[in-house]
Amino acid sequence: MEVLGENVSFQSKTDHVVKEKNTANFYQIITVFFNRSPIPNELADTYRYYQFCAIVRLLPLAGVATYSSVGLALFFAWSSVNNSFLLVWSILLTMIATSELIMWWVYIIRDPDNSRHVSKKMVYFLALKMSVAGILYAALVIHLFSLFTDYERIFLFSIISAFISSGGWMFASIPLVGLMWTISVSAGLIFGLLYFFGDTYLLLAVLAALYCTFLCFVIIISSRQYLEGLMAETKIENQHQTVSLLLNDFEEKASDWLWETNKKGHLRHLSQKLIEATDTDADRLLTLTYIDIIESLLATNETNSATQFKKMTRALTTNSDFSSIVIPVNLGNETRWWSFSAKILLDKDKKFNGLRGVTSDITSVILREREMIKQANTDTLTKIGNRHFFNEQLLLLCSESVNHHSPCALMLLDLDNFKMINDAFGHAAGDGLLVEASKRLKENTPQGAILARLGGDEFAIIVPNASGQSIMRALSEKIKYTISEPWHYGENQIEIRTSIGIAFTNQNIGSIEMLLRASDLALYAAKEAGRDAICFFDPAMEETANHKSQVLSEMRKSISDNEFVLHYQPQLDLITGKLIGFEALVRWQHPKRGLITPIHFISIAEESGLIIPLGIWVLEQACFEAKKWLSDLYVAVNVSYIQIERTDFLAEVKSVLHNTQLPPHRLEIEITESVLMTDQTPAFQFLMGLKEMGVKIALDDFGTGFSSLSYLQNLPLDKIKIDQSFINLSDTDDKTCAIIRSITQLADALELETIAEGIEREGQYKLLSDLGVKSGQGYLYARPMQVDDLPFFIESKRKLP
Repeated sequence: MEVLGENVSFQSKTDHVVKEKNTANFYQIITVFFNRSPIPNELADTYRYYQFCAIVRLLPLAGVATYSSVGLALFFAWSSVNNSFLLVWSILLTMIATSELIMWWVYIIRDPDNSRHVSKKMVYFLALKMSVAGILYAALVIHLFSLFTDYERIFLFSIISAFISSGGWMFASIPLVGLMWTISVSAGLIFGLLYFFGDTYLLLAVLAALYCTFLCFVIIISSRQYLEGLMAETKIENQHQTVSLLLNDFEEKASDWLWETNKKGHLRHLSQKLIEATDTDADRLLTLTYIDIIESLLATNETNSATQFKKMTRALTTNSDFSSIVIPVNLGNETRWWSFSAKILLDKDKKFNGLRGVTSDITSVILREREMIKQANTDTLTKIGNRHFFNEQLLLLCSESVNHHSPCALMLLDLDNFKMINDAFGHAAGDGLLVEASKRLKENTPQGAILARLGGDEFAIIVPNASGQSIMRALSEKIKYTISEPWHYGENQIEIRTSIGIAFTNQNIGSIEMLLRASDLALYAAKEAGRDAICFFDPAMEETANHKSQVLSEMRKSISDNEFVLHYQPQLDLITGKLIGFEALVRWQHPKRGLITPIHFISIAEESGLIIPLGIWVLEQACFEAKKWLSDLYVAVNVSYIQIERTDFLAEVKSVLHNTQLPPHRLEIEITESVLMTDQTPAFQFLMGLKEMGVKIALDDFGTGFSSLSYLQNLPLDKIKIDQSFINLSDTDDKTCAIIRSITQLADALELETIAEGIEREGQYKLLSDLGVKSGQGYLYARPMQVDDLPFFIESKRKLP
């Protein structure tokens, strides 16, 4: 920034210069002083004006001093000094002093508000006058020096030094003026001493030079401090202007208004916004107490409105401070929310003199909070309550149930086979199904009950004041019936089924967690019962769950301790009676409970995922043992859908065959239709991979699945295993015979082998053979046997004719 010969780097934040003040050194000062970088003219003009006026205001004092100096010089030195010199000197100084007074009158006295501009020429003119005045003073001092005694010379030198310092201080706001005065007087004095007196007063000249240098630095520093003060004032003024603008904008646009009451609670003055809000005559408002005005607007239909109003009434009647009391009010056909805060007023005797407060319209805040709460508690897909909402309502309703000794029922509902529908028709269909199911549930949810979606295809209904199982069963049956009505998705008709588990708070259930667990156990029991069922919680379910948990824990340890063993059941050709292979069947050799069959632990293993390590072990052991058999015998290994769904089981099969060196055609993988119904694409890829490797594939439990026939023509199968539920029927059952014959004919058409399981009687064997079944297994031939018994059995079959 260039201001009257001093240049300052003026940043947008003016305090930057102030911060540099304490670190400024000589180099910085000189750099700033001589820097000629341009600045906006309005700043330069303004600052130049303030600097110039700071000097001009002192010019009358300088003029009086000059007139006095002239008068004293004429009075005391007229007889001693050359009169012509003294007369010229006096005239020049008088002219300078007079011009200074004129300048003072023009800029300070005569309409200063219109004199905001001071040109650089005026500054240079002022500096020139100070230079001339300084030279004149120096000339008189040198002239008198030659006439005075040494004592008088010292006195004269002291006077002129005081003149130099006082002038430099007076003119320091404009460094150019102050420096010109100081340097001109000092330079004239030094020159005169050295020129007229030689080395006589050399020391005095050196002192004058040092004194001049010191004063120049003082002038520069003082001018910088003055300029920094101007900058600080500018910053404060800008802040004041900003605050004023903000306050004015607030008054125009804010939704708040101030109010003040007297000792009796009447308003002392009325805000225009209050008049507009109440739509009431101002004179009438002044006759009412402030609490009466608010009561007339109170929205009594809003929750907690009465409570909040009583809180405010109590504060007003007890003359107490209060803050943030939110009260809903009715304005026309709209409900608004006002927030009230106030402090008491005291008179000069420290007695209560009314209240002064502010009212804020926070409707937008309340509505936004309500919308956020709604979103936080609403399921985005179905638009009913979500799990967070469910947890809050369950805690509230169950607490009330305990306090009022009225049972509360919790229903958990799960859509049966939802994953199958989702996989078959896509996620859009799955989402549509969930929306439809939630709509049907909402239509059948009793008044006062809470419906929520917990996630996936699981829903919950909290029924307060549930009167008993009969009522809840009737409600469940109604929901089941409504849910089961066909749902149309495009050209497809989809049937929905649901399993329901119910628990009550009065079933010795002491916590929310226990209630959730009880209803979850009931839901699991409903699924175990064949799905599309209703089950109420029974304490025996807890015992079953605990038993299952214990079994799971023991099974996990048994897998690591190698307590599982394989038994093998032979499979024979029904026509020739030849041994063709064995099915590997896993058994659990429990250290305390003895040998446990798969029916007691396989389902638990699948639920927990332990079927994965167990299944790999079974495959490895079966292939390792089969490698010892005759080369025309194969081993059949059952594979769970969990193994295919959660692991790269195809890679496991490759690894096991490579490690055991068992030819792929001697391994047969048995799968159930549930594998195909979970997710078709991974299952098909798995089967195709097995086929490419040369591994045989058998479809187990054929005839008991969902829609087996629709998959057979596309599946790379080698064999169909007829479920033993068909084999165990009477030998003369015509319907069973027809079913078995249809299966064998279908298999022949698809070039698939057939095998029957569960053959226990000679009549079954003959009938199956006549119906076209190629091979079989069962107790008629042999029970599952241990590994040590296999060599003898194989050898015995080889000796048969």
